[in-house]
Amino acid sequence: MDDPTPRSSSPSRDYWPFAFAAVHLAHTLWFASAYPEVVYDPDLLAYFVYWKNLVTGITALHDTPYFTVPKPLLVFLLGPLDSAQAAFVVSAIAAALFGALVYLVGRRLFGQTVAILSSAALLLHIDHATLTARASADFFVTLFLFASIHAALTRRYLVSGLAIALAALVKPVALPCVVHLLAVEGQDRRRAWGGAAIALVALPLTLLANHVLIGSAFGTQRFFAGFAAMSDGAQMPTGDLLRFVLWVELVKTIFTVTAPFGVVGLMVWIGRDKRRLTNPFLLVPLALLGGYVVLSVTTPFIAFLRFFYVVQVWFACFIVFGIVETCRRLAPESRALRAAVMATLAFFLFDEQMSRQLKYRSHFATPFQRAMTFVASTDAVFATARTSGQTILTPLAFFPYLLWTIDDMRLHPALVRMAEAQDEQSGQTPPDWVLYVPQAFLRQEARAPVEALLSSGLYAPVLASPDGSAALYVRRDHQEPLARR
Repeated sequence: MDDPTPRSSSPSRDYWPFAFAAVHLAHTLWFASAYPEVVYDPDLLAYFVYWKNLVTGITALHDTPYFTVPKPLLVFLLGPLDSAQAAFVVSAIAAALFGALVYLVGRRLFGQTVAILSSAALLLHIDHATLTARASADFFVTLFLFASIHAALTRRYLVSGLAIALAALVKPVALPCVVHLLAVEGQDRRRAWGGAAIALVALPLTLLANHVLIGSAFGTQRFFAGFAAMSDGAQMPTGDLLRFVLWVELVKTIFTVTAPFGVVGLMVWIGRDKRRLTNPFLLVPLALLGGYVVLSVTTPFIAFLRFFYVVQVWFACFIVFGIVETCRRLAPESRALRAAVMATLAFFLFDEQMSRQLKYRSHFATPFQRAMTFVASTDAVFATARTSGQTILTPLAFFPYLLWTIDDMRLHPALVRMAEAQDEQSGQTPPDWVLYVPQAFLRQEARAPVEALLSSGLYAPVLASPDGSAALYVRRDHQEPLARR
């Protein structure tokens, strides 16, 4: 087990973890204040729906062809809160812990300089801001996996196994990460294998949770298939998954300029000690990729960048290490020259990440903020003007929100008609209401049928957003609710 002595002062006098915890907490709070509606993530709202159904005995999701895949740990952790703001508080605290964890892992493996820069660089990463603000499952998986790595580096193998179990209870693809515990040799091997045994408990617990929440231990497969049918994304072929993550995501999308430093850092780090090939910092991210490869074989899915957030953070640490090592070799004697070179190279990392931030804010964060603000404004209209049993046509993105806020729709999810599934609903009676938010469609092909429906003369506008980009329509004849027919 590679466990180099930190180059900093003794851990009891190291206040950097507390400083980074405070900075990451402040960063998360700032981002959520800039985009307050971002906390209404569809996946998070789905956890609230699952929990409400569970405590009220509603089993309607057992038969629905699509809903957000349940994440057992988050359903039982965040579901009872029934508040996006309360869930954000939990996530913000977790973000503070994660900022400290990245520093602690980096200090132990690379020294204090790399640790400080790695945790600081994380603040530039737009995925870090969005995933923490939205209490994303992928953020919690990354948090638990880094906790497992740190616990293993400090030889707390039972804690490491427990962290893997928690990650797998969010996403079962994290279960192969126990490989780092199986790689431990010597006198610690028995305890490490005990930690692996703890991690494996997540599998039966996940299957049990699936059975309770969606009526089948393996019912998530129909949700994957249902989403793929409504999305314009392509299911990831098994052979393309590694290329997508290691090349398209890391090199061509996120670290467009600095990726070579990550490769250099990884090669230098392993080259100095071949025993690092079994280090948990190397094995855990690769094992997670292996879990996704296995998933792609058994259940083809559409890959998103956020699924591999732990790989992004892992590679960013090697980029920083590569930059620092490059500077040390280019200017081994002059500290001033070394600092100047490091600042120059760090600028490229700053520039590419800020470019991604600006692009994300203009193309995704701001449009979602406006759309969610409008959708929330329809609550009062539905509460006063909509009769129980009336149907609503909506983009898929707001399906969990409607089930969360309207009780009879949780009882009868079929009352929500998704615009992306209009082909499957042809021949049905036109919906009573239409929630028209064009920028929220998963695929633009779904927009034309909705607009044709609205231009047919059957509908009258009830509410519109201030900029006119979204509107709520109701049928002019306002037919009797389906439940009364």
